[in-house]
Amino acid sequence: MSRARTSRPHLATAVAIALAVTAGTTATATAAPETTTGAVTAAAGQSAEQGVLPFPDGAVIAGAGRTGFLAGRTVDGKTTYEWTRYADGSTSALPAGTLPPPGRTDVVTTVDGSVHTLHDMASGAEPVTIDVGLLGVGYRTGRAIGPSTLVTTKAGSAGGSEVHIVSKANGTLVDDKVTGLPETAVVRRLTVDRPGTLLVRYADVYDGSPGTHIAVVDVEKRAVVEQYETQPVGNHDTDVALSATHIAWIERPTYNTTDVVVVRRDGGETKRVHLGASGSLSIELTGDWLLYGQAGGYQAIQPNPLYALTAQSLTSGETVKLLDHLTSSAPGPDGTQLVRGGTVAEGEGLYRIAPGPDGRPVTELVASTGKPTTLELLGQNVPEVIDLDHAPDPVPLTWTFSRSSVRVQVDVVHTATGRTWSDGGYPDNGTYTARWNGLFPDGIAAYNGAYTWRMTAEPANGIGPSLTRTGTLRIDRRTVQHDFNDNGVPDPLVEERGQLFHLDGGDFFGETVRFPLKSILGTPWGVYDRLVSPGDVAGSPHSDIVARDGAGVLWLHQGTGHALAPRVRIGGGWQVYRQITGGSDLDGDGRTDLVASDTAGTLWFYKSTGDATKPFAPRKRIGGGWTIYNSLTATGDIGGGPAGDLIARDTSGVLWLYLGKGDGTFAPRTRIGGGWNAYANIVGIGDIDRDGRPDLLATTTVGGYAYRYQGTGNWRAPFAPSRPVQNRSGLVTVF
Repeated sequence: MSRARTSRPHLATAVAIALAVTAGTTATATAAPETTTGAVTAAAGQSAEQGVLPFPDGAVIAGAGRTGFLAGRTVDGKTTYEWTRYADGSTSALPAGTLPPPGRTDVVTTVDGSVHTLHDMASGAEPVTIDVGLLGVGYRTGRAIGPSTLVTTKAGSAGGSEVHIVSKANGTLVDDKVTGLPETAVVRRLTVDRPGTLLVRYADVYDGSPGTHIAVVDVEKRAVVEQYETQPVGNHDTDVALSATHIAWIERPTYNTTDVVVVRRDGGETKRVHLGASGSLSIELTGDWLLYGQAGGYQAIQPNPLYALTAQSLTSGETVKLLDHLTSSAPGPDGTQLVRGGTVAEGEGLYRIAPGPDGRPVTELVASTGKPTTLELLGQNVPEVIDLDHAPDPVPLTWTFSRSSVRVQVDVVHTATGRTWSDGGYPDNGTYTARWNGLFPDGIAAYNGAYTWRMTAEPANGIGPSLTRTGTLRIDRRTVQHDFNDNGVPDPLVEERGQLFHLDGGDFFGETVRFPLKSILGTPWGVYDRLVSPGDVAGSPHSDIVARDGAGVLWLHQGTGHALAPRVRIGGGWQVYRQITGGSDLDGDGRTDLVASDTAGTLWFYKSTGDATKPFAPRKRIGGGWTIYNSLTATGDIGGGPAGDLIARDTSGVLWLYLGKGDGTFAPRTRIGGGWNAYANIVGIGDIDRDGRPDLLATTTVGGYAYRYQGTGNWRAPFAPSRPVQNRSGLVTVF
């Protein structure tokens, strides 16, 4: 049903031939069918004894006769052809210059300049050579219409085109001009529908108006026997089909309209089948049925009912879908058609369409590529465990499909919270890679723990069912200071009206860090007058909170990763301390410790034990004169030394650095800078920007504006200039 058209390279191949009709000398003509990509298994098709032959993967059907079919494929711009016999599945490679045969014949033409060699694949007889150059100038490339006969065109003396049938008998060339065409006819398309019949589409000017026509040529009589007028503009390259009772052609009345015109050859009714917009539509007639379909559905990215090979009854109007898609086709003997395409049930291959016992067209799989028409998953690579501290950024999650025309949706869901990261798109060369940067859509870093994933692949062409796969994975990353939801990112804490919140996020927009999520961590907290987040002091891998109530009792709220455990009493008498801070490992044992200055200005060191029932060892005096400071902040190691450090702000607003020496004491202080009395809170927040160095978070006394000071690792200048923090609401009491 499909016709080869050099003017439509996106059509895979054709059932009929269109001869070149532009002016000039005869040139070598080679067909250029499209190829279909994809891998074929070792058992690409069943053997001939099993009734189904193998069909070359990536090939198109280029022609079909009584004894076999011709398949063509293009590799690196070079097209080769191979003939396969139905009887035993044996194949024969055709020489360079092979052209698709004219349809319904076993004769194949190869061309070298003006020399045409006709190969009878059925009989295996010696090829017949016809050199149209011996007949004079103006002959174009032709095609065989018999073992020793070809049809070609020649420039006419009146400016039109002539159709010639050239045969060879007893070594002598016989050149017959087809009669019945106007001398001014310009042949646009010459179709060999079947042995003995030609279809000529030509343009002509009649009474000053251009028109297009289709002429039916009886090869034996060398004469036009029927003429049909068609729509005059823009239709010379569309398909034409012929049966014993009907002729059909395609017209495009408008840009978005495609009609198939079907006319009874006995002068009966004309029927128009309206199909709407279409691409390169192919048609064929089988008995009282019209077959039509648009090639390209296998790789299409949108559904279209025209991608299916459909048969419509010319008597009742009933339609039947024969194939789910087609890529190429060729007419076969006795009114049959060979179509390279596929069905969901039987997969990709070569199908024969023939009238059934009741006249309805039926399909039969003749040769198989071994590939499915349905979408299949060929492989996947989804890690079971993702260590976001060491994994690639972003983390690739990969699926490979049997084709690329697929819409993919990927959802990764945190089991405990239901928070979801999603991705979607189309595969690249059959492989789709979802690239996860470890963040949820709102910028929150992914939590540690169990996840489920779901991948849904929907055929973009609408052919066949969707494909779904599910699985599990786990996120593992190290715990960090000030992280209260187990996602490896420090969280500022805010106490508001007796409730404790943590601010989650820490993602960056340029140089600005933000905390878009505010989650309640516990209540009631109004009973406390001092809160400290010293990191892990109780032996679990998560950050803890130490709080002092109005009576001077110190309490431990141990972190669980997503909440706080019930409080445990540490001890009383803590009302003697003006400042309490924690978060630096002062003695190098891997656990963060607590320091406190009392009303007399003495600084005390509380070594953490890792024991939840007794988290701190007895205090140890490490200095005096600390009444000059109104703020102490344990920062972790910001100076590049052997242990955690401490910063202190004096009453005049100058900030000082105390480098830890690793034995619970500090080196002499170093001035950082002045003007720090503008801040109500100075918090050692941990490593917000994940550069391996702890940072500082400070909120202003007026307005509660928050700023981040990036740690540099240089004790002479431990912080970079301040950068603003978004989501400042409620940050006045941050700690």
